[in-house]
Amino acid sequence: MDFRTRKISYRRKKPPFFKTHVMPFVLHNKSKLAVISAVLIIIVLFFYGCAALVQRIGIINIIGIFGEPLNQDQYGTTNILLLGTGNPEHDGADLTDTIILASIDQKNNLIPMLSIPRDYYVDVPDLGGGMKINGVYESGKYKYNSLSGIQYLQNEVETMTGMKVHYFLRIDFDGFKDIVDALGGVDIYVDEAIHDPYYPLDGTILYETFNLAAGQQTLDGETALKYARSRKTTSDFDRSKRQQKLLFAIKKKAMTKEILLDPGKITNLYNAVSAHIETNLSLRQIIELAKISQDFGEENIVTRVITDDPINCGGFLYTPERALFGGAAVLVPIGNDADFIRQYSDLTFHYPDIIKNPVTIQMLNGTKSAGLASDGKALLQRLCFNVPRFANAETKDVTETHIYYKDKENPPAALKFIQQIIPGTISSDIPALYLDPTWQSYVPEADIIIELGQDFAESKPNDIFYQYYPVDKPVTTPTTNEETSAESASATGTPLSGAE
Repeated sequence: MDFRTRKISYRRKKPPFFKTHVMPFVLHNKSKLAVISAVLIIIVLFFYGCAALVQRIGIINIIGIFGEPLNQDQYGTTNILLLGTGNPEHDGADLTDTIILASIDQKNNLIPMLSIPRDYYVDVPDLGGGMKINGVYESGKYKYNSLSGIQYLQNEVETMTGMKVHYFLRIDFDGFKDIVDALGGVDIYVDEAIHDPYYPLDGTILYETFNLAAGQQTLDGETALKYARSRKTTSDFDRSKRQQKLLFAIKKKAMTKEILLDPGKITNLYNAVSAHIETNLSLRQIIELAKISQDFGEENIVTRVITDDPINCGGFLYTPERALFGGAAVLVPIGNDADFIRQYSDLTFHYPDIIKNPVTIQMLNGTKSAGLASDGKALLQRLCFNVPRFANAETKDVTETHIYYKDKENPPAALKFIQQIIPGTISSDIPALYLDPTWQSYVPEADIIIELGQDFAESKPNDIFYQYYPVDKPVTTPTTNEETSAESASATGTPLSGAE
């Protein structure tokens, strides 16, 4: 497959030169300053635990009066694109180092967040063709203006995820650093030590070394920014997770009495963000977000990333040969279109019952086709389902796939969605052997047991992660034969003793 001639087919809207609300707002008195300070913090903190802030500074009644309903999609959710860019002194100041799509689901009390990798490849003809998605805003701003650059990027995110984006918010590096410093630093637990000798030195083409020890740390604004941006010795996906982790740390610090009861620090926070934010949210819509945020806490946040890991949650990308993209290291979706990513996004944003009620799944191969159970397991794991084990079924002559569930009184919400991925008959009549604790393949924690039949063997795609590499690139598909080797599960989980 020639990636130089094959382009991802998108339906695009040419971004209009629209009007928007850009911070800062004009304030008329100290009372309004308090209101704006609070709601700006709410937006910057991405809606985490905002109720306490709103209530403790005594503006909840004002919010109730002045709020304006937010736009919603057909599912009743409001989607906001959160962008982080550099500053004028930073090399590549207008590259979007952070791209997160957050969805506010008021009905189900959830805020799913999906981080989009900066190296994702897109084709934007009006901006010169193919580029990494983190360059779309920069190109649009250079050709037109900042707001049009955001609209181009918004279009790409909508095409990639299939989600309607209602609002955007962009904050630059200086604003991020100032927020952390205004808080007096943030406390965070660093899971693994970072040693990055290639961290960009602002204002130059040179590098500096960034070191951060593992363990509990208090980060100032500059260090927090480096923690969020560093990726040369880790990965873009690690960085996305660190960025989400930092948001929780900022939220936690902002909710302390040290901050909430100090008008001076609240004012400093306002000053930290007012000159560094661009958004199309109106003041009244921001106030409405403050009102909504009363019902959300950290436990209501669902974080997801899109990665190139074929055996884990979100693994729908891969890195093609650089020569096909002018030497650039880019990420493209398996299948060379975004269908799987859109399905993943749909599950993340529109199936709250599945998110709130996770299930454990056992995969059984009821055929003579080697590797069938591990193939089915990989399909579901990429969609974040928990499939810790696979095994052989009772027999090898199963013709029709069955999706069995144990709880007859409360069938799992995931059943119908799983049926879209692995077609089969849904039933609560589980074969007695699969419920027998003495059976060598018994899995007591499994809520769902999928017995794969010959119909799945005949209709399933080849391993979707490997089949879409360029045809001129030799590919060795890993062995996934649970009937002949326990090695098949070394990357995807541990086979049961009955899976030879």
